[in-house]
Amino acid sequence: MKINLKPKFTSVFFLIILLSCQKTSKEGLNEMATAEDIYAEHVRTSKFQTPEEERLSFMLPPGFEVTLFASEPDITKPINMAFDEKGRLWVTQSSEYPIAAGPSGGKDRITILEDTNGDGKADKIQDFANDLNIPIGIIPIKGGAIAYSIPHVYKFLDTNGDDVADYREVLLGPFEHKDTHGMVNNLFRGFDGWIHASHGFSNISKVAGSDKDSIRMVSGNTFRFRIDGSRVEKTTDGRINPFGSDYDEMGYHYSADCHTLPIYQLIWGGNYSQWGKKEPNMGFAPTMMDYGLNSTALSGLVYYTDNQFPKEYQNSFYSGDVVTCRISRNTMEFQGSTPKATRQEDFLVSKDPWFRPVDIKIGPDGAMYVADFYNRIIGHYEVPLDHPGRDRVSGRIWKITYKGQQREVMDWSKATEDELIQGMGHEVLQMRMMATDELVDRFGKNALPKLLTVVNNEKTLPEQYIQVQWALYRLEALPKEALKKGLKHGDTRVRVHTYKLLANYPQLDADQMDMAIQDLTDSNPHVQRASAELLSRHPNPGSYRKLVELHTKIPGYDSHLSYTVLMALSNHLQNKDIIQMAVKDKWDEKQNELLALLLSDLQAPEAGDFLLRYLNTSIIPKEKSIAYSESVARNLPTSKLDQLMLWAKEITQKSPYEAHLWAMAMEQGFNQRGLPTPGTFKAWYTELAGKILIDLPKTNELSENEKSRLLYASEVAGNYRLAGLAEPLQKLLEKTGSDEEVRASAARALVKIAPEKNAKLIAARIYDAGEETTMRKKFTTSLGLWDDDTARRLLGEGLKNSPPDLQESIGVVLAKNPEGKSQLMEWIKSGYAPARILKARPVEEALMANIKPEQLREYEVLTANLIPISEERENLIQKRLAEFDPGKSSSGLGGHIYEKNCSLCHQIDGKGGLIGPQLDGVGNWGKTALATKILDPNRNISENFRTYNISLKNGQTVSGLYRREEGQVLILANQAGEEFSISQLDIKEMTASKFTLMPDNFHTVLSEEEFDDLLVYLLNIK
Repeated sequence: MKINLKPKFTSVFFLIILLSCQKTSKEGLNEMATAEDIYAEHVRTSKFQTPEEERLSFMLPPGFEVTLFASEPDITKPINMAFDEKGRLWVTQSSEYPIAAGPSGGKDRITILEDTNGDGKADKIQDFANDLNIPIGIIPIKGGAIAYSIPHVYKFLDTNGDDVADYREVLLGPFEHKDTHGMVNNLFRGFDGWIHASHGFSNISKVAGSDKDSIRMVSGNTFRFRIDGSRVEKTTDGRINPFGSDYDEMGYHYSADCHTLPIYQLIWGGNYSQWGKKEPNMGFAPTMMDYGLNSTALSGLVYYTDNQFPKEYQNSFYSGDVVTCRISRNTMEFQGSTPKATRQEDFLVSKDPWFRPVDIKIGPDGAMYVADFYNRIIGHYEVPLDHPGRDRVSGRIWKITYKGQQREVMDWSKATEDELIQGMGHEVLQMRMMATDELVDRFGKNALPKLLTVVNNEKTLPEQYIQVQWALYRLEALPKEALKKGLKHGDTRVRVHTYKLLANYPQLDADQMDMAIQDLTDSNPHVQRASAELLSRHPNPGSYRKLVELHTKIPGYDSHLSYTVLMALSNHLQNKDIIQMAVKDKWDEKQNELLALLLSDLQAPEAGDFLLRYLNTSIIPKEKSIAYSESVARNLPTSKLDQLMLWAKEITQKSPYEAHLWAMAMEQGFNQRGLPTPGTFKAWYTELAGKILIDLPKTNELSENEKSRLLYASEVAGNYRLAGLAEPLQKLLEKTGSDEEVRASAARALVKIAPEKNAKLIAARIYDAGEETTMRKKFTTSLGLWDDDTARRLLGEGLKNSPPDLQESIGVVLAKNPEGKSQLMEWIKSGYAPARILKARPVEEALMANIKPEQLREYEVLTANLIPISEERENLIQKRLAEFDPGKSSSGLGGHIYEKNCSLCHQIDGKGGLIGPQLDGVGNWGKTALATKILDPNRNISENFRTYNISLKNGQTVSGLYRREEGQVLILANQAGEEFSISQLDIKEMTASKFTLMPDNFHTVLSEEEFDDLLVYLLNIK
């Protein structure tokens, strides 16, 4: 699970020890909500508690009881759970987590738990498999189970009935597992009979079924695969670390995401937000809640559709929070087809901060089962993976019931065919699903006569009709008449399920297509959405116009219907025949606006043609016009680029002070298609740059547009070696007190234009103690672009009497060059700088890359007597914490320090950059964790935030955080929080760094007073 603390619980600890978990009044829960924050420590300092002691720490609403179902030593560390047709609980457990075992070295288990005497506790415990490597997702199947264990999804079979796997085969894989957060988790069998799963944080996996048709997943995704492994399909793309899934009676799929929001209702094929993703012009798939749950450590999700809880607690979402040690409850109501969540009072709260509810399932008895990864440590990157305090033997599974309410468990494996068909109409959805799976798996086509009788019976209740339809579909025997009946059924649920079922067909007949198009105008928004989703997966020339007409009438509150229709249209327009018709059709103003929006995200020459025509004939908001111009440059046939140039010149006349924004967008479009910048556009860029640089601002205070203009002009001047613009660039460079990024950009341009003429000018700024150190560091990087001994000598002089962080920056630049490595060490021997800078992490990494044996020996001599950087940094952290006095520090000043040093990459309350993790609630980390992250950011690095060193074919080396790919362009981010692009054709080599993008020099950049102010500010972010 991805952990980024955001709990919000403060105040006074309990004054009274509660005698039992049965103290369950609302007052009790409120008391817990205002208790002292016992959840902020990454490594809990409270004592280990026995299962009974922990049980007494739970607080629940009145009438609910919690009992222990299983614990150590019978199980170890539970991760995922699932029930089988016999009512037994299967659980994956890992003592290896979070460090994967070596090949064939795993000892993790899948265990079957059964309560044979009905006392509420597992008394029959059988290890099904015990040689696994961090197994997570699991789903029992007939005769065994399907489960993930590094690096594959396996089918495990018990061929002799002893409940021990004696056969296994790889169904899918290998999956990447560089990050062991979630990997492949929360398997469940859908209405469609496929196995649905979540793909976890950071990993990039490309897998295929036996049909060889592959999918590629980056970090958070959801996917499904056939039970025999013959095919795998992606169902959604995006989010960070999904960990928890469930469905409702309408067939909607809900999913938890550890780092963004606790509940999503997923839209099939939806493109969801994710770190590094560029938002398409049509937007990301929508959310169903506008609030969080005070944490981004949410795992496990159930939607309670059973009837054993009181009505108030039915039809509720329950989410586990492994940091604030509770289970939250949320309800929802629909606005149109869009679910809107409402937060309710927390369902369960534990006083024991070792309680880690990683998974939640509703059992066949209607009780809630909670997998408790009982541990003093849960954080993956917040605490070293090999920290000795990680508990590897303790784990519990809790059972929560409402007093007097517990249904007898049905063993569906012994049910007759008639009993199973009757069970398909059970009042509880989970029972209906279990009966359906058992019937299909055990009786197969032998059940067809009775199933057909039920589906043809006019008196069949909707709940049973839905299940029978799906069973017949899975058995490839659903009559067309039954489908037609389902689409016209009087119950909305049946109609929606019929459309969801029909969407799985490879082809639709004319009647089915006509009915789907007709139902786009149905009075029920769920039916409209279901028909649009069907059409999204079955684009048809006859439906795109109806989809356009529907979208213009959707109420603003129905975001899920709106997005489904947008996605359907986008899929239609990716069909060559349809897009050719669509761009020729006549549309009104709103419809034209919609088509332009959708076409701007596509790659097709027709899109370029349409958008250029639209830009020439319509009044468009600036932001959209800029985005559309990028799409035109990416898509317009080269024979028509002169028309785009004419439009660009019109833009220059209409918006002379903003024309560079369109120029930048078009250049990006050319780069994305791998097309060299056309000559006419080069001339235009050059003309714009000249006009901007000749008329420099008179003051140092720059508006955002002025800054953007100057950055653009400097980049163009440098890229095209415009020697005639050297003079204004020099003036810009020497404009002390002006924007640092602008001055650094001017320096880069001057180095590219004529390094031998401009190097001394830049070096003088590096030597000037009157300049801000941050500015001097940027000039250092600019001068370092010139791979020449002259530049290295000038940089070497800059080592003398400079601040440590400037010396480190110079050291990094020098160490990236073979000659520079030797020169750097010679200057250190001559006393230009202390040998300690060689141990600075970025310097050391650059130095060690391709170092020669004699250079390595020199390095070892120079650093022989230095304290290891980790020990030195730890000593500094402890010293700063010991001397930290919040009463003498200023949160206001700390906010200014945060704004200057952190906000470019981090976001609080929706403000700031999204290069690094959001920091809402970061104050709940506590001072120790915050101090460690500030002063030693590379101690524990998330793979998602690891930087890459890139060697270019021109000999230059750049570093940055990987964000995404756009056609032939690689997008990265630098330490200033800015994205930059590199043509993939220019890359010689790309290697992962040992370090994160976060600066590793705050120990020198911030004084003790500034550090204290920043710490106080962050501690108040709750």
